[in-house]
Amino acid sequence: MYVDSRSLRAFRLLFYLGIQNKLIFPLLISSNFVINSNIIFMASTFYIVHHEFKVGKAEKWWETAYAAMSPGGGWDDAVAANKEKGFFNHSANAVTKTGPVYCFWEVKEGISAEEFQEFIDGPSGPGFGQDALMNICKPIDTLLMNGQTPYPPVFS
Repeated sequence: MYVDSRSLRAFRLLFYLGIQNKLIFPLLISSNFVINSNIIFMASTFYIVHHEFKVGKAEKWWETAYAAMSPGGGWDDAVAANKEKGFFNHSANAVTKTGPVYCFWEVKEGISAEEFQEFIDGPSGPGFGQDALMNICKPIDTLLMNGQTPYPPVFS
């Protein structure tokens, strides 16, 4: 039996509420209703972000990025602060030094796509407050891949 994404979301919500409230309740499921055991109930959303450098901004951005990642540059503190806000970058993948750069981000449950875009474009995002990047954020529909995520989730 095919299960549409809306039904699966409803099931995930019931499952999540049951766990969060430590409720134990029987699930009455028809014998025709099949749930694949590989589906992971996540508390986050994954995005692939396509970053394009604005004209003349790439060189300064790379200088800032390398300085931030160097010992004492504040990178670890920024990663921890962003994670506390509900944003975690799993990887950054540069094609060339002038772009594009593709990043995989995980966003904690309850944060909207608009809030994520605001973060990515803001001073705590990957642009270092330089207005150097145009950021195109695309959510990854993990249901299409049977619950498989691009990276192990950090938010649970």
